[in-house]
Amino acid sequence: MNQDLRYIKTEHNLRSAMLQLLKEKEFQKIAVTDICKLANCSRNAFYQHYEGKENLYQAIVTDIVIAIEESCRPVVESLAELNFGAEKLYLSNILTAVEDNRRVITQLLKLPQEDFSNRLQTMMISALTQNFGNWEKQCRLDYIHYFAGGITSFISYWLTQTSYDLDQAVEALVAVTLGHGKATEKREW
Repeated sequence: MNQDLRYIKTEHNLRSAMLQLLKEKEFQKIAVTDICKLANCSRNAFYQHYEGKENLYQAIVTDIVIAIEESCRPVVESLAELNFGAEKLYLSNILTAVEDNRRVITQLLKLPQEDFSNRLQTMMISALTQNFGNWEKQCRLDYIHYFAGGITSFISYWLTQTSYDLDQAVEALVAVTLGHGKATEKREW
């Protein structure tokens, strides 16, 4: 399909409208008409982009999950090269991808009808399993689940319960995950 400026603008407006409506009401109560009205487009234009509101919602979520999944790529070639700097870079890459989509992710995490955290954790487990599988020494699957759950929980905590900027979030995650930094100097938990 031709990606002219009108098409791109309509796409942006549809996604923005869906996110705005999700703040106001449950997904099941949102109609395509509501989306079109807020996006200032016709139903015909909507259906040129999506088969239904479910497809629009899934497109929003999928784009975010893919961006975060790409950030889960290893930063070293083998486990032998793994050190504090590489581990910090890895965690920083993940949080940077989250920061790039912070507004939308925060909104998705706050939706009562959607468990975005679960989808994020499942993706991280899959990405970690795939990426660590390339190394000669396999990481244990139980560790991968533990790690993915911790990162996902931290992301939710960071975006919904703190005022950390990206740098503060990276430092906090490094402190609790790798045992370096301020959290180990003065244990507050």
